[in-house]
Amino acid sequence: MDSRYRHITGKCGEDAAADFLEKKGFVILERNYRSGKTGEIDIIAGKDGSVVFVEVKKRNSKKFGGALYSIGRKKINSIKNTARKYLFENWNEIQGATFRFDLISVDENGIEWIEDIFR
Repeated sequence: MDSRYRHITGKCGEDAAADFLEKKGFVILERNYRSGKTGEIDIIAGKDGSVVFVEVKKRNSKKFGGALYSIGRKKINSIKNTARKYLFENWNEIQGATFRFDLISVDENGIEWIEDIFR
């Protein structure tokens, strides 16, 4: 699979996830937030004093265990480090907020939202 196809597929999944979150009352604070070479967070959303860091996985099949199994220790550490940078940079605006890490999986059957996937 070429990188252009993966990019388009990923963007479609992120668009669907952002729409899904907005319909649930979230405000999208950032999309594709990058922290240098540390990593990227697909969506950062806020609602009711919470900041949610969302990893989005777009899958065409459940082959290889699906989206949840695609997040290994290295990816978790990357997301956590990137989230730390975001929290540090935006502390004045989000001070006192709670935060968590969620996964949104988008496939041919729709959207699956798994809240608080790791700590």
